[in-house]
Amino acid sequence: MALKRDISGMLDLTKSFNAHLEAKKAVSDELKNDAYRIRYNVYCVERGYEEQTRFPDRMERDEFDSESVHAVVRHKESKKPVGVVRLVLPNRRDPNRHFPIERHFGHQFKASRLIRFNFSRNDIAEVSRFAVSKQSLLQLQRQITGGARHEASDSRDDPRLLLPQISLGLIAMLFAISEEHRIHYWYAAMEPSLSRLLTRLGIQFTPIGPIMNYHGRRQPMIARVDDLLENIQRSRRDFYRLIVDVGGIRAPRLVTVQTKPQNNQEKLIAY
Repeated sequence: MALKRDISGMLDLTKSFNAHLEAKKAVSDELKNDAYRIRYNVYCVERGYEEQTRFPDRMERDEFDSESVHAVVRHKESKKPVGVVRLVLPNRRDPNRHFPIERHFGHQFKASRLIRFNFSRNDIAEVSRFAVSKQSLLQLQRQITGGARHEASDSRDDPRLLLPQISLGLIAMLFAISEEHRIHYWYAAMEPSLSRLLTRLGIQFTPIGPIMNYHGRRQPMIARVDDLLENIQRSRRDFYRLIVDVGGIRAPRLVTVQTKPQNNQEKLIAY
């Protein structure tokens, strides 16, 4: 397999994604287990956020998984899972059930910022367990290069160049899941650096509390899903096309907006 140069430049994002990756909603046991294994790799092994001994089957899970929908991005040719995200759905039978973000940050939420978002507890969900496994990408590289441990002789063969597309594919699936489940608002707890990078992609959340220490430095955020989509449609049409194509959401007519060219670093999600 040879990865094309348009990966770093993202000149044709949808074409590049479809050539090398596939995004799936985790509806089968196989895909759900893929999601839990990626979470274990990232949260237990790579980052050490959770104790490995708590998950002897090497699948990281918690009590919110039964109320969540996962999405997995896999390498297309090998079917190896490399990225995961979940959307913790509202509990419409018990709307007062706390989301994970409320358990950890709720006492610090700023009511003055929340009040401008006219949401009910039945139409808000939490973006959670967003993870791209660098370990899985490294294993994939070794598989492609015949098990060699050295760097690929041609940098175009390095699957780690796919990291931006993996992240964007996961975000595309969040929009699709939200449309299916009538979700209009997202909670998220994110690193400040990731928030800045998402803003460059037209994904701008509103902080609703201070930065706190939870799995690293995290800040509680909120956003209206339609506002995110509309902003992406105006400012990042390449990304919007990926959302429509990969996520399968209904596509209104694209607006025509002139955008300034961006350098490659501004186009990547890497953390």
